Amino acid sequence: MLDARAMPDAEMHPADHRPDIGLAAELAAEAASDPADSLFTRVRLAIVILVVLAMLAVISAIQFQAPQTIGMQKVLTDYDAFHIAGLLALDGRAEDAYRFETMLAAQREFTGTVSMMPWTYPPPFTLFVAGMANLPIGVGFLLFISATLMLYLAVLRRIAGIYWPGVLIVMLPTLPLLMRTGQNGFLTGGLIGLFLLAFFRRKPGAGLPLGLMVIKPHLAVAIALITLVERRWQTIAIAAATVAVLLLVPTLVFGLGIWSAFLEGVAQSSGFLAEGQYKLFRMTSLYATAHTLGSGPGPAMAIQVAGAILAIAAVLLARRRQVAPHRLAAAICCATVFFSPYNYDYDLTIFGLAVAFVLPDMLQRTSALEQAGMLALVWIGTGYGLFHAVTIESEGSSLTSTASGSEQLPVALMGPILLTVIALATRVLSRAPRAGTRSDRRDSIPGPAASPAVPAA
Repeated sequence: MLDARAMPDAEMHPADHRPDIGLAAELAAEAASDPADSLFTRVRLAIVILVVLAMLAVISAIQFQAPQTIGMQKVLTDYDAFHIAGLLALDGRAEDAYRFETMLAAQREFTGTVSMMPWTYPPPFTLFVAGMANLPIGVGFLLFISATLMLYLAVLRRIAGIYWPGVLIVMLPTLPLLMRTGQNGFLTGGLIGLFLLAFFRRKPGAGLPLGLMVIKPHLAVAIALITLVERRWQTIAIAAATVAVLLLVPTLVFGLGIWSAFLEGVAQSSGFLAEGQYKLFRMTSLYATAHTLGSGPGPAMAIQVAGAILAIAAVLLARRRQVAPHRLAAAICCATVFFSPYNYDYDLTIFGLAVAFVLPDMLQRTSALEQAGMLALVWIGTGYGLFHAVTIESEGSSLTSTASGSEQLPVALMGPILLTVIALATRVLSRAPRAGTRSDRRDSIPGPAASPAVPAA
């Protein structure tokens, strides 16, 4: 048995004597009566899902590159916005990507549609998409979505072990959404998962994925906070150095003006959010729910801030109570989903990480009927936005066609549904394992055992 505290490169605060995160799935497999019989461990089912996703990726690549070849019209989708911002950057006009008028004109010229997706990604990601824009859009999409999916799957495999097929089953509505839009949810989910795996093994290298999350800083608040609270100074130093490099390089490439353009774009986007011009029904935030229920932007933001504070407080409380590390990791992931008012359904890959961390525990404490009910509720919560997006006539824009509110859109219910899932899961995890499981060993194992699922070093 290998204890990460004995590793020479491990980072440990003297006051922290909690066990490492370990192999949640490996220990659960030891505890389960016969995990091989579970639907959630069937690799063949996972392979079927991945084959379908691969087929969808190829179809999406054709839709991005030459939709007319399959009898479809061009529709502005997320990876189109990535590619167009990259083309503007290659043309020496990176700042124009952040300006509504010039980005709108570029998107209309490229797609022939009247849709609009504002560009608010930080300059480091703009530099990344500029590199990708050297490729034809279909090829770039396939490369990006395939590489990031493989990263995400590798992380899920390391976290969940033999239960990784179950995570794919639970998160099924989110997967095709990403394969169709080309969004970066697999990338951000993979980075946060890598951080958590390294962080709970007290590896200073956790600072690298933490720093890389500068591409979506609003999703990194919870993991940055836990790093500060745990006083992981080496991790913080590596993260700071990573961020410094990622900020310096686009500044040298694009010039200082890129930052003023970026800030102006963020301010304009905040105005769109306050006006309800985004498709709020696809967001998981309490802000979106309150706004679509008729609350003004001020009260909605107050509700969002209160919810974010409670989410962070829940993480800190779990840490104070010294809950099992894999459960603390799941809490961090859940808090991340609810921290920002601007959190879309494609970011729910982070929620998938939470599922990976606790799925074995959940299966030990629930009946087949309870598992079916929880699965249905998660599918409703994660697929709510996608369902309405495909049933509402739209050209794929991230903005609604009008700011006046004359276009009646669905209420944003993803947040409340997922909060219900989290509350139910918390209650389930407080139970003792069901009869027939051998979970008595979990608390007696102080650290991770070496296994092919997760390398110990």
